[in-house]
Amino acid sequence: MRRPAAFSLFVVSTVLIGIASAASSGAASGVEPLQRDFQPSSAPRLYDGPPLTLAGAIEEALAKNPELLAVRQQTEVARQRPAQERFLNAPMADAQIWQWPLNSVNPADTNMYMFMVTQELPGRGKRQLRATIAEKEVALAESDVAIRARDVVNHVKQAYASLFIARKAVDVTLTSVELLREITDVSQTKYAIGRISQQDVLKPVLELSRLHGDILTFDEQASVAAARLNTLLDRAPETPIGPLVEPHEAALLPASSDMQRLAIERQPELQRGRIEIERAEAELVSVKREHQPDFTVQGGYMLMPHMTDAWMGRIGVTWPDAPWSRGKIDARVAERTAVLEAAKARQRGTENVVRLSVQEAYARAKGALDRATLLRTTILPQSRQTLDVSRAAYQTDRVDFQALIDNERILLDSELNYYRALSDFEQAMADLERAVGMDLTAANAVVTREVQ
Repeated sequence: MRRPAAFSLFVVSTVLIGIASAASSGAASGVEPLQRDFQPSSAPRLYDGPPLTLAGAIEEALAKNPELLAVRQQTEVARQRPAQERFLNAPMADAQIWQWPLNSVNPADTNMYMFMVTQELPGRGKRQLRATIAEKEVALAESDVAIRARDVVNHVKQAYASLFIARKAVDVTLTSVELLREITDVSQTKYAIGRISQQDVLKPVLELSRLHGDILTFDEQASVAAARLNTLLDRAPETPIGPLVEPHEAALLPASSDMQRLAIERQPELQRGRIEIERAEAELVSVKREHQPDFTVQGGYMLMPHMTDAWMGRIGVTWPDAPWSRGKIDARVAERTAVLEAAKARQRGTENVVRLSVQEAYARAKGALDRATLLRTTILPQSRQTLDVSRAAYQTDRVDFQALIDNERILLDSELNYYRALSDFEQAMADLERAVGMDLTAANAVVTREVQ
């Protein structure tokens, strides 16, 4: 791939040489070296690296993206908690020496030795309720994986589309360079026979310099997009990316109302909101269960040197509804109730945001698709026809050079706008898929099945 810096140096040097030659040797001798030396290449760019399809990029990102892998590992952490909540706390074993006289150091003078084991027993159903809350935490972690996966897919599609449009803009601009070279040849011939001025011969060179500035901008955009895409794929930012697959205009989109309905049913963030409500409900039930007592069971053996040994046992019961402790539980119940209501309110707000996101992305996708269709079917053919007519008219002096350049710019802008519309469509579709929570191909299939 040619280096833009070297090309820029070549352009500047050749223009300066031509201007210096024109000043020292006269107008006629100054144009010829300038046109002969200024020959920028218009060949299509070739890119190192293997070809990369959008599907391949998404598959690689889902398998290797570090942030997504970290979220998946966090899910494995959460999966270990429900089992912990189902088990009892560890028992406590302790020993006591009872009534060891102060005036004796002989252990045999002790009245008794007590060896005991104590086990705390939560009230009925409390452990299962805590395990249920932990299971909801697992479900939340799994929904975080789904949300992050959709984000990664969206970012990959955005970066892929940005890289494609930047590269395509370079190719389209280089094609325009070839067209300007042909115009330059015609202008030089007309200048040689005295039909136009030297200014009209130099204008194509200035236009080529402008196009080269555009190419530098597009190269910068392509480098940034490639670095973003490589980072999402867990590659080094400077890794070469080979040829890309050109996007195409899609078929009919499902209705916006159908997309919103699917989003309400399947969007990962809304599913996460539902799980948060379920967790809040489980926490509320668990806190209310604290009104039931917990138990403590203790058993032991008393070794008495001067008497007969004996067994011992003890049972303890908590009193949660004691007047001086009941208020604590009531406050926790009020707190969990408020958390539940807040979760429901957030869910309603998230639904509105999702509906808006679907509608906005749908409108962007529809608008970009309409623009691409208009450009492809009407504006581009008309621009090419207008340029062909003006080129023929320029050779017979029926159109001035400025009109010819203007028509060339219109064609260039139309081609760039067409590929920008395709890129905008791909990016809007990526946002729409993220808002809906599923691929649009699958969404189309779901809507078709429901209609049937």
